[in-house]
Formats: sequence, structure tokens, C-alpha cells
Amino acid sequence: MDNASRFVDNGDGTVTDTGTGLMWLKTDTMIDLKKWVNYQECLDYVRGLNEKNFAGYDNWRLPSRDEMESLYDETLELKDRFGKVVHISDRFQDGCGFSMVAQVVSGRFRTWILNLRTGEFDQPDGLWTLSEASRAVRSQA
Repeated sequence: MDNASRFVDNGDGTVTDTGTGLMWLKTDTMIDLKKWVNYQECLDYVRGLNEKNFAGYDNWRLPSRDEMESLYDETLELKDRFGKVVHISDRFQDGCGFSMVAQVVSGRFRTWILNLRTGEFDQPDGLWTLSEASRAVRSQA
């Protein structure tokens, strides 16, 4: 299966990655909140999805570094909020942020940020001072 057909729009605001079995939110915080967010705002966003039982699920969370990395594919193209190309499936909604925040690294007060334009990872100094976008994910098992 090629990476373009690996992603399925479920028609309920979610996208399933048939390669990993993960279900992703079709939008991100840039689309839904119309702003960059810090780590606490990322957590609040996910908590809100769970409280609303978004798409019938209450186990939304921030992705791990590896889960974020599985979305990035240089052959895929979607336009971000600024009209530039990000390399994720076009099954996601265009107008997203060009970055993604991962869950906190176990045992550390740090997280990973993935640049969806370049595929590069960064690990910024402060969780509360970062200004990025976030996309929620859930495991289907």
C-alpha cells in the first residue's frame, strides 16, 4: 500500500492511518483555536475533546514522537495556514499549523516538536513558552 492511500477520511472529523492503526483528528489546534498553543493549551485541547466524547471516543491524547513521525512523508502534500506545503496526507484539513507537539518525554520535562515542512525534530527548552500547533490521536485497540 502506498502512503497516499494509507490514510482514510472517516467522515466524522477523524482520519485513520491504516498503516499504523492510529486514528487522528482531521484538524489541529491552528484550525480549531486559530492560534499557536503552548503545552498546557495542548493538554486542555485534548481534554476538551475527551469531555465532548469527540467522534464517540474519550481516549484522545497527544502523540508520541514516533507516532508524529509516522505522519510525515515527503511525497505527500497539504497546504498549511500560510499556504506553504506540509508533508502529511491531504485527507487532513488544509490550513493547519506547520508543526506538531508530542506528549512529554517520559521522566523528563521536555517534549518533541515536528516541523511538518521539513520533517525535522526539535526539543525546545520550555513547555509553557512554546508556540506551536497540536493534533490529537488515539489508539484504536
